[in-house]
Amino acid sequence: MPAALWCMMASVPALSQQCAVYESEANAAQYRGIYQEPLRSWLAARGVTFEVIGDEAASDGDRLSRYELILASSVYIVPDGAAQGLTEYVRAGGRVIWFDSPARCREAVFRDALGLGPETTYAPLADVALKRLGGPHPAALSIGGCAAQRLVGNPATSATVGATVLYEMTGMAANGAPGAYPAVVYNQYGSGKALVYNWVVWSNGEADVGAMLRDGLDYMLADARLSRQTAVVFGAPRGSTARQPEPLIADCKVYRKPTEPDPTFRCIASLIAAGGREVTSSQSEPLQWTPPVADVTAAHAEIRLPTAGLADGRYSLRFHVGGGPTDETCEATVELTGQRWAALRESERQRRKLLEPNLVGTLGDYDAEPRTPEGRVDLPRVMEQIKTAHMTMYDFLIWHEETDWEDFQAFLPLAEEAGIKVWVTLCPPSEQGGGFPWSEPYRLDYVRWADEIGKLAERYDNLVALVIDDFWSSSNHQLFTPDYIAQVVETLRKHDPKLAFLPTIYWPTVGEAEWIETYGLIIDGIVFPYCEYATGDELEAQLAACRKWIGPDKFLLVNVYASGSGGGNPPPRTPEYMRRTLTVSREHADGIRLYCLPKGKLLDDPVYAVTAELYGQWAASRTK
Repeated sequence: MPAALWCMMASVPALSQQCAVYESEANAAQYRGIYQEPLRSWLAARGVTFEVIGDEAASDGDRLSRYELILASSVYIVPDGAAQGLTEYVRAGGRVIWFDSPARCREAVFRDALGLGPETTYAPLADVALKRLGGPHPAALSIGGCAAQRLVGNPATSATVGATVLYEMTGMAANGAPGAYPAVVYNQYGSGKALVYNWVVWSNGEADVGAMLRDGLDYMLADARLSRQTAVVFGAPRGSTARQPEPLIADCKVYRKPTEPDPTFRCIASLIAAGGREVTSSQSEPLQWTPPVADVTAAHAEIRLPTAGLADGRYSLRFHVGGGPTDETCEATVELTGQRWAALRESERQRRKLLEPNLVGTLGDYDAEPRTPEGRVDLPRVMEQIKTAHMTMYDFLIWHEETDWEDFQAFLPLAEEAGIKVWVTLCPPSEQGGGFPWSEPYRLDYVRWADEIGKLAERYDNLVALVIDDFWSSSNHQLFTPDYIAQVVETLRKHDPKLAFLPTIYWPTVGEAEWIETYGLIIDGIVFPYCEYATGDELEAQLAACRKWIGPDKFLLVNVYASGSGGGNPPPRTPEYMRRTLTVSREHADGIRLYCLPKGKLLDDPVYAVTAELYGQWAASRTK
């Protein structure tokens, strides 16, 4: 769990609220529970306790009445009983936050409760702008607007007449036409309130979008508290970590009833070291209050605290809000990591030369390994297939079976004896659970994976790289923060400095300056899947763009789809396609990793035969 947690005024226990996450069984049967886990992780990181409820509980008014707030993410199918139960819950005074519209819900009255019009579309938008409509609202305090690369989802195309659109999203649809949709909708329905984020928020990594989500959650929780207290205070650093000497940016939000005296509150934030010693502090200007909405007014202060000269470590961040009839304090925690990142920056300069012998000229393959009738990897057949194709590397995927980790450890000495380099690939959160297999035994604990893989690298010199598949796809960025991945990389290098970290990055991410600036220090290169399956015409230009993006000191490894793909129904690969893409990849990248080379027929398969021919020529030329 990240170190930074929201905090409330000290007189109220931080984890006292009763919240529920609604996960429909009917929806999961068709959508594998996609985007459910990111919502749970987000709430846990915010320090919010909750129960998970299903369709039966959502139909039970008595059960729902115990919750101050109900949240749901990408629940498109809402059975009639659940829709009716949730509608009555809001009407009676409940609060709902809904991420992505209930696109396939048949109960129009539930859409009314959410403030959504009757029409829904599937609308991927590029070059998106999120713009706040009107002034600050208690549910939209921090951000006036932002740009987003891309938004996807099943958005409602309009809001109901009585609802308030807090943010609008505009962008370009796939057909080149401009599109505009309500992005965040606030609705008062009966005695209750609903807040809808009208797209899949977990597929978006912008910091400003995260601030929008925190604004909505804080408002709904504060609204529940204000029935019992006069003011609610939230304070938190902008992120769970800060890198000195850059200033630490923190947010303080205060919510109160407008009938209370109008205090000229101001917020003071202090950074407290171990032992209670204050090391730095900063004070806000007097807080500016929003116009009242449903008997709630709110104010937000951004505070910057200097960090120059402070050591790495965990600090307490103390907020003191005062100036009115009472003073309130709360605390959060934050990790300073500037020294860690300085060390990573220094080591980055040396890594290209260190890793070149292991990565440059890679001729490899990945996945589609043969299995025994018991589901175990058929290691003798794998070795035959590797040798016959003249591969210099094999990337072992740990995902299909619970025994893959055990089989991988048995594979390493066989590959070492044959002079084969080995990579290992783990699946990301978006491909584990919810109908997908788990990467066993450590699942989503990638720091533990790095520790165990590092221990193996100490024993086997041929284990040279860790790959995380679909690294920046879907909701994976929720876990894969820069500081979390830095821990993964530090753990690998602690055991073996020559272990490379190579995330899989797709074409839509290539060129994002913020991504490479944020993650460039901690990756050794990328595995780039080439997703045009018919001609190979675009490959050279895309590789040139990749190289320009990652720079000359990072490794560019190409994933060529020898069969299958990450989705859709692509055409089968031809020998001509393989000859062209492999040749261009060798000329313009550091190495090749095939995806699912058909290996069952060996040289009797024309795609395998072309691969073996070219790999054989290139491997022989390296030994001369």
